Amino acid sequence: MFRKMLLSPFFAPVVFVALFGLSVCSVYFGCHDYILQITEDGQWIDVTAKIGYILLIAVLFYFCNDFRDKMTSWGIYLFFSLACFLRESGIQHHLSATDSTPFKSRFFLNPNNPLGEKIIFGAVLILIFGALAYIVVKYTKSLVLSFFKFNPLTWTIAVLCTDGVVGKLIDRYPANYRKAHGGMSLPDDVYSVFQLVEETSEMFLPYLAMLAIFQYHQLRKISK
Repeated sequence: MFRKMLLSPFFAPVVFVALFGLSVCSVYFGCHDYILQITEDGQWIDVTAKIGYILLIAVLFYFCNDFRDKMTSWGIYLFFSLACFLRESGIQHHLSATDSTPFKSRFFLNPNNPLGEKIIFGAVLILIFGALAYIVVKYTKSLVLSFFKFNPLTWTIAVLCTDGVVGKLIDRYPANYRKAHGGMSLPDDVYSVFQLVEETSEMFLPYLAMLAIFQYHQLRKISK
């Protein structure tokens, strides 16, 4: 019964929407005056995300035999999982001696930042985008085709990607709003909601990735 539910294409969308809505509404209505504190680093949303990436790394190793014929892809998944965990842990703020944002464009455009650091962090970005390009080129066609065949794994990946993209757009909106309105910030109540939605969306990313791995494992067992 559980396997049948797990391998339904609607499992990830329905469960994600339900849990995401429950999480956001619980904080908004239960702790409305403390939303900004709850979304800070070190609070339960941030800790839950970090635990998720630790579990994701463990799950990747546990099911590594499922990727015997896709070890390059497995290595990239592990690399991204480690990178996301380190990012959630705030490592980016401690990598440069002169700047706390070494992977943003303003770091490379700032003439005061050392050339050596720019080369190093530029190489890291090239590695990240290269790994991402490999995955996109290798799997996009099959993912698109299987999505319309209601493949449960593909639908979970679609939810994962949508969550990540929407979270990033929401993350950038307050800054874009400020630029478009002459430096005027969003009202505090609105800004706190954006923070809550953005942090909650990031919190679910490793758990959606784990769900995709579980589904992939079950699909392989069925195909044998």
